[in-house]
Amino acid sequence: MKFLPAVFLLLIPSLVFSQKYKLNQRYPGYFINAKDDTIRGWILLSNKLDNQISGEYSNDSRAEKIKIHLSPDEVKGFKVQDRIYTSLLYGDPDPKPQHFLLTLAEGELKLYEYFMLPKSLTIETGSGTRPVTGDDEQYLESEFIIVNHSGKQFVIFNQNSLMKNAQEIFGSDATLLQKIMDKEKGFKYNDLPEIIAAFNQRKN
Repeated sequence: MKFLPAVFLLLIPSLVFSQKYKLNQRYPGYFINAKDDTIRGWILLSNKLDNQISGEYSNDSRAEKIKIHLSPDEVKGFKVQDRIYTSLLYGDPDPKPQHFLLTLAEGELKLYEYFMLPKSLTIETGSGTRPVTGDDEQYLESEFIIVNHSGKQFVIFNQNSLMKNAQEIFGSDATLLQKIMDKEKGFKYNDLPEIIAAFNQRKN
């Protein structure tokens, strides 16, 4: 897959998404249009799966006046609560090949997360079971996408893929690279947001 450049410069070393949200509610936020203008207002917080496909902007909390559909092939990104999304050419077309990817870090290395529904997973309900939906965010599967300073994209989906690509991604920082290759505590796949933040900080 190819990377679609997007001038969506955000100074966020790393984000921890720990807040409890009410999905399908509107919160103050903004979107970045094709001309790099920041349009502030209210953004509909959908689940991480649905917000990959689209967003919704309104200029009031009840969407009683202006309401604008945000498509990843038309705008560069948006922010709602502490979730920042950037438009990238990544993922299976549904229907468009561009998606809003959750932005975890910006800098020399950019880090994004792409979410997917787990296959054939059901969860218990009071009357039986049902398939997992996007609203069941705790069950969503995901993979990391790293974009380096030249725009090359790396898909990191487990420890093996991190090890395989570590030299090319982190080779300019010998100390950090060695920690990754030695699988030191704090330098494994699940620590990738913190690893990227440490790399970017040293490059500043």
